[in-house]
Amino acid sequence: MPNEKRSFLFLQGPLSPFFRRLGQAIAREGAQVNRVNFCGGDVFYWPRGNTHSWQGHMYEWPQWVAELMKQYRITDLVLIGDWRPLHREAIWLAKFQGCRIWVYEEGYIRPGYITLEEGGVNAYSQLPRSPEDVHRRALEIAGKRLWEPSKAANPMLGRILKTAWNHVGNVVLWSLFHRYRTHRPYNIGRELIGHIPRLLNRSRRRRHGISVTKDMLSGHAPFYLMPLQLDADSQVRRHSPFTGMLECMALVITDFARNAPKDTFLVFKNHPLDNGLRNYRRYMRSLGRATGCSERLRFVEEIKSGGLITKARGIILCNSTVGMMALLKNKPVYCLGESIYAMPGLAVNEKQMPLAEFWTALPPPDKALRDEFFQVIRHDALIPGNFYSPEGIDEAIAASLERMGLTGDAAGKTEEITNTVPSGNSPENSPSAAVPEAKAAPEAPTDARPADKQPEEQAEQPTGKTEGT
Repeated sequence: MPNEKRSFLFLQGPLSPFFRRLGQAIAREGAQVNRVNFCGGDVFYWPRGNTHSWQGHMYEWPQWVAELMKQYRITDLVLIGDWRPLHREAIWLAKFQGCRIWVYEEGYIRPGYITLEEGGVNAYSQLPRSPEDVHRRALEIAGKRLWEPSKAANPMLGRILKTAWNHVGNVVLWSLFHRYRTHRPYNIGRELIGHIPRLLNRSRRRRHGISVTKDMLSGHAPFYLMPLQLDADSQVRRHSPFTGMLECMALVITDFARNAPKDTFLVFKNHPLDNGLRNYRRYMRSLGRATGCSERLRFVEEIKSGGLITKARGIILCNSTVGMMALLKNKPVYCLGESIYAMPGLAVNEKQMPLAEFWTALPPPDKALRDEFFQVIRHDALIPGNFYSPEGIDEAIAASLERMGLTGDAAGKTEEITNTVPSGNSPENSPSAAVPEAKAAPEAPTDARPADKQPEEQAEQPTGKTEGT
């Protein structure tokens, strides 16, 4: 289909200018672009330019968005988080009308990549789910170009500032979007109650994490690693048998106490973006005392996972992307939830083997299948860049245009996009007429400094998913 006949509708995106700038780039390629704003934060990141504010009741949403799609003859729907309320209905209606669905997410492999798939991501992904299908797809793409990971900086300070800017927008424009409810289980006020104490005692938690990690890495005691996910992660709440991470921990600790070798330890690694509303350390200790294995349980925070993954006998997790990091290190992985990498020859799940047997069986991944799997996801699901830094956004836009079929060789147009996509409100940076820039809303905070490389024992660079990621 010629670009001029394509019409894109953007729903909610990352907490950054990424969607606005992507929309501008798509408009320059000749396609039509429209955007739905659901809250004040959306407005602050895409203030004007073919925008439509949704302020109605949830019961009215299906008809409203369906009429919008018909009015503008939408051919492509673009969003992040295909599980979010309102997004799900929009996706079903878009499919009903024959639209293509483009879904973004934090990268299956990080850093250096973000995820962009047609149809859905994670449990809704169209990626092959069996060794036979992986092998077949690997043969189909043999010899085709695979994007290398981006080297663009993605400092956490910039992400924090952009998230804060989104919340400022929600507060300032609350009266216009008072019906809006976040997809997260907790509102920003409650999350701040958890985050503030964690910020105050971060140094103490980091020292403890470094100390425990050094003991585990330098000692001879064998151990398993369980990386925790965010309690609000949709991967946990929608694509696993658990309602949250506490249930997941309870299953793993009781099974460990009963079936794991008695000379082994179980190390829990907290998520770097945890909001502190769940006291996992205290819960771990309680379960340890209840099952008689408290002396063999450890809890670490604010450290990188790489060293622990390398030394661990095996990795037990719900469905975190840490599982793919472990597979790349040829480690046995047990997946308790639904995941794109849980299949025979890669990560073990309940269909293949009960957790009680995994503690001693520890089947490693098949190297040939693993290599083919990562070739497939690099070709079909990953693009270089990130959602937050200017350089990362430039790379992601170029790759997005190519994957969406708007350009033939986007890699060669990265410089063009960098030079033509505006990032400010000055006259020389006037944006595309199809998606004009708002002058009323100030520009979002930009990254203050490049990311510094941290040694293994230093604080971890968080890699959490957006929805959750």
